[in-house]
Amino acid sequence: MLVSFLFGGEAMVSKSDSVCAYPGCSRTTSGRYCEVHSDTTKQKYKDYDRERSDQQEVSFYNSKPWKDVRAAVLQRDFYLCQQCKRQGITTFGNIVHHIVELKDDWSLRLDMNNLETVCSACHNQEHTKTKKGLNTSTKNLVIVVVGLPGSGKSTFVYNNCDKERDIVIDMDELISTMTFKPIHDRTLNAYDSTEMVNDMIKTVIDNLTLEKYKFKRVWLIRSTLSTSESNKLKRINCKFVHIIRQRSLCEHTVEVAGRTIQSNVFTQIEDNITKMKQILKVEEYEAYEKIKF
Repeated sequence: MLVSFLFGGEAMVSKSDSVCAYPGCSRTTSGRYCEVHSDTTKQKYKDYDRERSDQQEVSFYNSKPWKDVRAAVLQRDFYLCQQCKRQGITTFGNIVHHIVELKDDWSLRLDMNNLETVCSACHNQEHTKTKKGLNTSTKNLVIVVVGLPGSGKSTFVYNNCDKERDIVIDMDELISTMTFKPIHDRTLNAYDSTEMVNDMIKTVIDNLTLEKYKFKRVWLIRSTLSTSESNKLKRINCKFVHIIRQRSLCEHTVEVAGRTIQSNVFTQIEDNITKMKQILKVEEYEAYEKIKF
């Protein structure tokens, strides 16, 4: 920088320099803004451009052409989530999603070939992919804990859950509460209630995928999941845990507790867990381990 110094070191700006254009700044610079305010100004213009773009999108989504096309897409797709449909799952959808986002190609905003019906879970998942740096661990978390009877699933959850904030869905506890029977008792009304509780849990799983609930963490304790349940839960912020324990020890624990579970039931659960692991990322823990989030 070319400057000449006068009285006590005060700088006189040469003809090749100018004062920074940022309000209140007296620094000299060869450009429009000094080094300190160059990035600040760039960010200001970026914020302005983004705000202008957001206003344009808001105006678009309130327009009659969009509302007409949206209605046509919903009718075309029979109000079914197309992303779920491609996975063999039938899910109600009432959101029309731009496959190529508006900010990437404004010209496709009313192109029905660029639009599809999705459910809220799939829509949120799509937009999560486009947000760099999004910390999904802060979202609602569902933790599914599976394992053989007697493996220690409930013990694992009890040792790891936040007893002030978390919600635990345990089939055995639900049946016991509904029938006043001891835990694991499956006689008379406890036996009759099993199908009801299974239906309740299936409904909860459906509602979790639709993001109908507000919660910090939900723990779902099951011996295993069906393929349909696995496919639904893998689309949300879900962690899958398998409590591992030698089968003979599990069978012994069940027998000592006075429970009767046929050997083929253990085999079926093991087979189902193997199928789960073919389509899901499943972490393995022992009953007394601490979970890693």
